[in-house]
Amino acid sequence: MSLRTKLLAVFVGLPGAILLVALALLIRADQTVPMEAVDELLHLQGEDVQILAPAVLRPLDAGDFTDAYVIEERRDKPVRIWTARQFYESAPDRDAPPAQPDVTDEDLRSRLLRYLRNAQGLAPPHKQTQSYVAMDLGPSRPRYGIVVEWGSPRAVARAVYWVMIGGIALMMVLSYVLISRLVVKPLTKLSAAADRIAEGDYNITIEGEHGADEVGRTVRAMNRMAREIAEYQGHLEDRVLSALGRMKKAEQHLAIAQRLAATGTLASGLAHEINNPLGGMKNAVRALARGDLSPERTELYLDLITDGLGRVEQTVKKFLSFTPRTIEPHPVDLSDVAEKSVALAMHKLEKQNIEVETTVPPAGEAIVFGDPHELQQVALNLLLNAADAIEEGKAGRIDVSVERTSDEVVLAVTDNGSGISPEDQDRVFDIFFTTKSVGEGSGMGLAVVHNIVTNHGGRIELTSEPGAGTTFQVFLPGESTPDAQPAPAAAEARPPNPS
Repeated sequence: MSLRTKLLAVFVGLPGAILLVALALLIRADQTVPMEAVDELLHLQGEDVQILAPAVLRPLDAGDFTDAYVIEERRDKPVRIWTARQFYESAPDRDAPPAQPDVTDEDLRSRLLRYLRNAQGLAPPHKQTQSYVAMDLGPSRPRYGIVVEWGSPRAVARAVYWVMIGGIALMMVLSYVLISRLVVKPLTKLSAAADRIAEGDYNITIEGEHGADEVGRTVRAMNRMAREIAEYQGHLEDRVLSALGRMKKAEQHLAIAQRLAATGTLASGLAHEINNPLGGMKNAVRALARGDLSPERTELYLDLITDGLGRVEQTVKKFLSFTPRTIEPHPVDLSDVAEKSVALAMHKLEKQNIEVETTVPPAGEAIVFGDPHELQQVALNLLLNAADAIEEGKAGRIDVSVERTSDEVVLAVTDNGSGISPEDQDRVFDIFFTTKSVGEGSGMGLAVVHNIVTNHGGRIELTSEPGAGTTFQVFLPGESTPDAQPAPAAAEARPPNPS
């Protein structure tokens, strides 16, 4: 049975049943009219009041009449009213005086007199209304009348009244119980389950899914939905973990690709730094090979070769520092990182005739906690990107500054290059996005810079105006132990990939 059928049975069937019971009471009351007793009474209407005794008392004893009354009217005397039993039992013959009237209810007396007086003067001299018969027994003095009641309409009305009251009360109680049980409680459970699902708890089972009505079907649907969402969530988590693993591998490959790309960017500087002393050493070796040098010239050429080899050694060490062996976060002086980054990029900057101004606080004031290789990569990338943004032939300038605030250390790189258009500023940190020509930039540099800064708990902000230059600001949490010994950045750098 559906929920709608149950509720219709309560709100329509129960009131209908109550009305049927009330109608049955009314029909039963109408069917209990004692017509034979009334006909006998009316047949004897012209007789003396004492002769009517059997016609009145016998239906009373049989239960056909509810009650009967005898009314006496005397000239200039008050009206007296008896019940028929008292009148006939206390005055069995005409000569015996009746007992004192026993009807004292003024409302009843008024109604009986009204029935009798309405019947006076009628032919035949009686009045039948509803469940009363009023009979005027003639003009004799004292004048008598009889009013017979065979079914009290008040009693029927009272019965119908209580049936209606009881039925309405029963309907209210049943409605409350059924609605609470069939509607309110299931909806409360469904609402609580929906809240738990919204909070991410899918391991729920709502009771009542075996019902055949709408609530049961809804509960089954909710339980099935929760199970399916839980399964989908498990599959999604597995796929997310798998995707994160692939992203991690891609990030590692990206870092390797950046180092390889950076090798090409710095190759010209490395060759220049090595070729200069090599040229002098080669000339010195040729001169020594001839064997005709004086001891003083021989010693001079040997010193020249020793000095050149030292310069080559330092250059190679500097280049090898771009390949870190392990990643080990620890306190790092960002001022040292900035200065070493400028030193590593100086050959490219000098080749482009770019002036560099470095402003850093004293050693030990700009300490951050991080991996020096990755921080070196951030600074170098920003420097090389700034150099690429300056047009060839223009008097370029790059300002590199490090500043310590209350709880952060800020690395800023500002150039006077061409700037970045507003529509491109929101995309510069997207991987593979670049404004350079094909083959000149991979679009990975700033994406990796953003990733490194975020992994260090910091943020990077961009300010640019087309034609006026660009400023990148890197905000990193300051190290809370100022007396920590920072690691040297020069030996722990990672190569950048200009984008």
